[in-house]
Amino acid sequence: LLILLLFRWYCSSSITGKGRLPPGSRGLPVLGETLQFFAGSPSLQLHPFFKRRLERYGPIFRTNLIGVDLIVSLDAELNNVVFQQDERLFENWWPESVMRIFGAESIIPSMGSFHKHAKNLILRIFGPENLRLVLLQDVQRTAQASLLSWLDLPSVELKEATSSNFTLFQMIFSVTAKRLISYDSSSSDGKLWKQFDAFIRGLLAFPLYIPGTAFYQCMQLLATCLEIQNQLAQLLIQSSVLSQGRKEVMKILRKLFDERKKAPSRREKVDFIDLLIDTIKEDKLAMSDNFALNLIFLLLFAGFETTSSGITAAIKFLTDNPKALQELTDEHENIRKRRASPDAEITWEEYKSMNFTSCVRIVFLRLISSVWYV
Repeated sequence: LLILLLFRWYCSSSITGKGRLPPGSRGLPVLGETLQFFAGSPSLQLHPFFKRRLERYGPIFRTNLIGVDLIVSLDAELNNVVFQQDERLFENWWPESVMRIFGAESIIPSMGSFHKHAKNLILRIFGPENLRLVLLQDVQRTAQASLLSWLDLPSVELKEATSSNFTLFQMIFSVTAKRLISYDSSSSDGKLWKQFDAFIRGLLAFPLYIPGTAFYQCMQLLATCLEIQNQLAQLLIQSSVLSQGRKEVMKILRKLFDERKKAPSRREKVDFIDLLIDTIKEDKLAMSDNFALNLIFLLLFAGFETTSSGITAAIKFLTDNPKALQELTDEHENIRKRRASPDAEITWEEYKSMNFTSCVRIVFLRLISSVWYV
């Protein structure tokens, strides 16, 4: 029986019709090359999985990940064509585990005008205008408070500090969550990261809903991942079936949505939930409640995970380049010297004058992707 299954596995890769697949390998039965893909790497450069196959097969090759046959493109010209097509020539695909966690109705699989509409809503909260008026000062306040927490510590494990430490967690999570759902960081008990950690580990895991697997833990803890308000926390405590995971989260968020919808007047400080509700009220066909709720959770995750990895990598690059670090320090010290009060909040004009800081940011984004598996 095993021999027959192996025979079917390898025969299923045979080409039907006149098409010709690029070179590559399907790896092991069922597993494919998933283990190599998820293997850790100490390097911040191109992941070894892609580097080895680039050298062996070229920029376009086939593989099998998470039980699915795929063609991988590292070719810039082909990738540009794919992104320009809006799914006219190529089909948008994500692993089943991702779709089950984030929901089929989310911005991840959306394309074309619908994706652009959701993007414009996000920019109303996190776009340049809000960056100038609100976010710049919010980031400075939370960053200063976070860095002060390092003073009494004998040492700092950077990646963990930028994610699990409560004060540093605020630096990464608080600003985003505040604009999305009016999150108050002072109400956090410091346990939220543990829930996100389980979520992240299960993000691209094999979609096996079996106790002990990362994906099972991710779905189990998804309900508590959104423990971001006292109201949500109380509802989660009352939930006796956490194994339903995602289903319970959607019930909780829908209750929060309904309460906002029924509010007699609009809140003075508008957050992302308010914008989504306004959009749904204006045109129910433009966006569903499910899409809105999935979008909120996705943004909470993306804002946290990318920044945590990004801060770690940026400090690593600067530590390895003392000359760049010194020039960066000098630029910021010169800005402080020109102020009437050195401890005053940063202004938009000061931010725009940070020429070398901007260069560092651009080079960093060129060198590494904060989400390497995208």
